[in-house]
Amino acid sequence: MADKPPTQQDFSELVTQWERAFNEISNQVMGTDEFSRSMNQWQKTQLEFQKNFSQAMAQQLANFNMPSRDDVITVSEQLMEIDARLTRIEKALARTNAGFDAPAAKKAGPKRTRKPPEKNVDGGVS
Repeated sequence: MADKPPTQQDFSELVTQWERAFNEISNQVMGTDEFSRSMNQWQKTQLEFQKNFSQAMAQQLANFNMPSRDDVITVSEQLMEIDARLTRIEKALARTNAGFDAPAAKKAGPKRTRKPPEKNVDGGVS
């Protein structure tokens, strides 16, 4: 008799067994003090590397006379403060000039009816 093909249920059971075995091994390994110390050391090393890299990058940018990230953030904050001040000034001016913004009435003056003198065929003025 030939073997029957695996079903979805068989596959699900296989995955569940694999997950349980993996979790058991992981808990055994990660539950030790040695693992905890090595992870702590790895994180310290990573943070030290990041700190040194940031310092080196800031030094290189300073050597090239370019702003660092902190310089750009500082300028950005200052620009946002200036923008907020300008907005407040514009609103205050709008409130102050509320009555003066209406367009002035156009003066009614004499109609412009004068036409330039007509030219003759020979170019003279008649």
